[in-house]
Amino acid sequence: DDAEAQGSAMSFLDDDAIKVDPAEHLRTDQMEQLRELQERRQRSKERGDRPINLPILNDEKVRTWKESIRNPRLRQQLVRLLRKTLVFQDSSETFRAAIVDAVMPAEYHAGQVIFRHGEPGDWMGIVIMGRLSRMLQRAGQTIPIGDVGPGGIIGDLGLWGITPTRSFTVTSLAQSVILVLPKHKYEDAVEQGRDMSSLSMYIDASKMANLMADTESFLNLRCFQGLDEEFVLTLRANSEPRVGYPGQVLMKEGHFGDEMYILRAGRVQIWKHEKFQVELPAGVVIGELAVLGADKRRTATVKCSSLCLIRALHADVFHQILDQFPAAKRVFDHAYVARMCSVEMNNAKEEVMNFNTLYGSVQPKTTAEMKTLFGGTIRFDTKRRSSIQKTGALALPPITPRRTNAAPAPGTPSSNASD
Repeated sequence: DDAEAQGSAMSFLDDDAIKVDPAEHLRTDQMEQLRELQERRQRSKERGDRPINLPILNDEKVRTWKESIRNPRLRQQLVRLLRKTLVFQDSSETFRAAIVDAVMPAEYHAGQVIFRHGEPGDWMGIVIMGRLSRMLQRAGQTIPIGDVGPGGIIGDLGLWGITPTRSFTVTSLAQSVILVLPKHKYEDAVEQGRDMSSLSMYIDASKMANLMADTESFLNLRCFQGLDEEFVLTLRANSEPRVGYPGQVLMKEGHFGDEMYILRAGRVQIWKHEKFQVELPAGVVIGELAVLGADKRRTATVKCSSLCLIRALHADVFHQILDQFPAAKRVFDHAYVARMCSVEMNNAKEEVMNFNTLYGSVQPKTTAEMKTLFGGTIRFDTKRRSSIQKTGALALPPITPRRTNAAPAPGTPSSNASD
């Protein structure tokens, strides 16, 4: 079974195998998005664009894949696998079936480099077997930024055209198989299938390419107001661009972290104790407390509520940059202290509320608070204060004389006399 599964991950179908039933009805805005995609594709064909740095495939394994992919059971397994990936989680099953026809499997042995930092590329890889490591080259050092297992993706920035070169190096840690999806085949599936989720995502991601190249808008982010321009540009040059997908968790409360994020496009939600707090727009910095302070635990959970463009900055790189700009370091140190005071104050308020819930408030309740707790049926105007009547003299009850055993009168027989 293992040999069959490994062999089945080793081929692809022809270009003309993409067949998706088009949607019958499209909204006006969706039709505009489709026309925009068609115009992009036409310009690409006119330029004679070709796939960039596609992996070299084994012809024998390609034939094995073409035969095995006709198996309905295996095909359905791959369609379900695509649903677990961030890119295709909201797409239709028909569209994911078209992607299965479009991918090209490639095999890598342990230690083999899949692509390197700074290398051109416009294809995306979906891991179906093995494990990959991602290494970031910044500030003269190599920094591990996490592994990718089955269901994970690499190279999505190239697929969307957000950046023409790879932002990190990917190496296979074990015998691995990835499904290679070239940009032009993905565009074929989107155009022919008219899957609205994928079409909207493609258009939104393509617009982020202009934002990536816009240095001026990065300098004008409100989170960098008042900082030295050279410092901000150094942050930009040493940060790693990433795409965050709807529902993706960027950080989890209580987990350790060593990266901060600059949100360039999209919106994120902040959750504490599994309760929604606020939604933040683009132009904010998140995760800075774990980077600036000694405590690396995240103070909140952050989820993407839309497609997001993020620039990630590793803690080691950030501190090296701060050492080069003392003025900026003072600003961030002050901001960190102020932020920590705010966090501790909020934690103290939550702790007091919890104690009040468990044991009751230590402070007397006001009339308004009592009405809130017990409702408006309680009448507080019937309370009367007791008063002591004061008089000129203290009135005491009459004193009754106490009886005693007095001597008997003369002539009275004594009760103790003997007979």
